[in-house]
Amino acid sequence: MIQETNTGSGLIASTVDAHLRYEREQEGKRPTAFGTALRGSQAYNCARKIGFEMAQVKESEELPYETLIAFHLGQAMHEKVQQSLTAMWDDFEAEAPVDLRPFGYDVSGHADGLFTIGDKKYVLELKTMTAFPFKLALKGDGTTTDSPKIEHILQAGIYAYGLEADGIQIVYVSKDASYRDGVKPGMTLEFRFDMDDVVPSVNTTVRELVEQELSRLKVISDEVESGMIPARFVPDEGWIEDPPRYAASRGYWRCRYCVFNIDCRALPTQATPVEASTPNIQNSWDPPATEFNEHISFYTSLDDATEEEAK
Repeated sequence: MIQETNTGSGLIASTVDAHLRYEREQEGKRPTAFGTALRGSQAYNCARKIGFEMAQVKESEELPYETLIAFHLGQAMHEKVQQSLTAMWDDFEAEAPVDLRPFGYDVSGHADGLFTIGDKKYVLELKTMTAFPFKLALKGDGTTTDSPKIEHILQAGIYAYGLEADGIQIVYVSKDASYRDGVKPGMTLEFRFDMDDVVPSVNTTVRELVEQELSRLKVISDEVESGMIPARFVPDEGWIEDPPRYAASRGYWRCRYCVFNIDCRALPTQATPVEASTPNIQNSWDPPATEFNEHISFYTSLDDATEEEAK
C-alpha cells in the first residue's frame, strides 16, 4: 500500500496544485471594473500592500496549495448564493459594476449583488470564511450590527456609495465546521445597515466611514503616482515596525499572509522612494496609466455648464 499524506505532495494533489497555479498565471492580475487604479475590495487594507497592487509589483511569495484550494471552494459557495438569489428574486443583479470616478475617486469594482427591499436599494456583500473567523463573528447575538468587520462594511459601503444605494447587507457563510463552537458548514450570519446608520464599534455612520476611507485611498494613489512606496500602515493596527516572515506562526496576521512579504520587510516602515527599494520592486513597478484626470475634468465641465445655465 502507498500512502501519501503530505499536503499537496501526493500524486493527485500535486497535479491539482500545478493546474491551479497554471490557471492563476493565465488569469493574471484582473483589471478593475472600469480600468481604475484602485478597487473597492482594497478598503481598510495595508497602505503599502495597496500601493504594491496598484503598481502591479510582482508577488514575492507563492500561495500554498491549501490556500489555492480554499479560494476555489469559497468561490463556488459565493456563486451558488448569487445563482439562488438571481433565480428567486426578479430584481436581483449579481456582480453589479460600480464606478466612483464621477464622485472624484479613481476606484471601481463589482458589488456581489444589488436588490431592493420596499423602496430602498441595498448592496449585497458575501464573505465565505473558515470556522474560526465565523466563530468570532458569531460571538455577537446574531442580530446586532456590530459584528461585521470594518473592512467588510467599508467594501460594501463603497459600492453602495458609488451606486447611490440606501444601505448594505453583509452575509457571512462558513466553509467548514467547528462543532465545539457550534459552527457548521454552510451556516450564515446576516447584517444590514442603512448608509446613515451608526456602526456601534466606531460610533460613526457607514457613509462617514466610506468617505474617510475613500480619502485615504486617494492619498495612497497620489503617493504611488509620485513614485513613492506607501508606508507600512494598517488602519486597525497602526504602524507595522517589525513584520513577521511569511507563514510565520506568530506576529501580525496580515503580514504572515501577505504575498509581498519579502520585499516589504526589506524596506523601512515609512514611505520609501521606488529607486531605494528592492530590485524586484524596481523592475516590476508599473502603475496603470488611467484617464482619470480627463474623466474628472469632463464631469467638472458638466458641473460648470450646469452652474452657468442656472445663472
